Amino acid sequence: MNQKALSTLEYNKIIARLVTYADFSASADLACKLKPTPDIEKARKRQAATREARYLLSLDTDFSFQNATDIRPQVGLARREGVLEPEDLLEIKHTLIVSRRVRRVLENMAEETPNLSSLADALPVGLGLVDRISKTISDRGDVLDSASQKLSEIHNEMKITYERMMARMQRFISDQSTARMLQEPIITQRNGRNVIPLRAEFKGRIKAVIHDQSASGATLFIEPLAVVEWNNRYKELELAERDEVRRILAELSSAVALHADTLVIMIEVMAELDVALMCARYAEDLDANEPELVPFAGRQGKHPGSTIRLYKARHPLLDPESVVPIDVDLDPETYALV
Repeated sequence: MNQKALSTLEYNKIIARLVTYADFSASADLACKLKPTPDIEKARKRQAATREARYLLSLDTDFSFQNATDIRPQVGLARREGVLEPEDLLEIKHTLIVSRRVRRVLENMAEETPNLSSLADALPVGLGLVDRISKTISDRGDVLDSASQKLSEIHNEMKITYERMMARMQRFISDQSTARMLQEPIITQRNGRNVIPLRAEFKGRIKAVIHDQSASGATLFIEPLAVVEWNNRYKELELAERDEVRRILAELSSAVALHADTLVIMIEVMAELDVALMCARYAEDLDANEPELVPFAGRQGKHPGSTIRLYKARHPLLDPESVVPIDVDLDPETYALV
């Protein structure tokens, strides 16, 4: 079918409506590429997939792709030896969980949904990535202490160092001899260092490093020398934490890269399955009937010929409450309808 015919039939509008039923972007992209096929077997296979998906919808199963993401960009980055961020790895984990759930549903319904179940056979099992990511990254995207012993030790020392540093700072706020010199009895931060706000007229009264001053110049933000060593140690630990987190993420990214081909195939299969589900949802909302496809009988007389019988057909883009159903019955010698 040529592009002009598709445009006349407003095919793109149908596809645009179909795309609204997509659960994730990969299936939406695939749906946008759908074109009518002249191959009756391919058409029947598409019909069968939609029919099976409608059956699953009627049973209220877990056959859906919500929480799935097109992770091909993340997989591509991992394949190029890039380091994935925690949110990337969480998307991979959630997509694998969706894939596992869909495969389980279709395995249990293999007799009723042979076409969809056959597709789902390509969905991966036993990659180990879900458990590995779960043990490494929290649902909020933080790298867990359980990710490595070194990270756990760093976090423990950071906690102790921070508490001791804050205790020293608190003494400056609480001590009457220094409290009167402060603009406010608070601990704040400047340039990544913990500081206290000293009134400018008391400059030099407390041995300290000046990190900043207020716009008016009335307040100096100082780091008492007594806590500089603790602040330095805390910064060292932050850098060590950053490096260890980076190493852990790089290790997980390498594990993703190891399964790159499998994960790409998984997304392609999930997209195809979701397109069937999209067609099923659209068909349900239209209260559509599945047409019977018959082989083309071939030329009849001097005209190409066609056999089309539509009963109570409704235009899918018109308001279902006001559209008037029509019957269309073309005999074998009629090949055009104006």
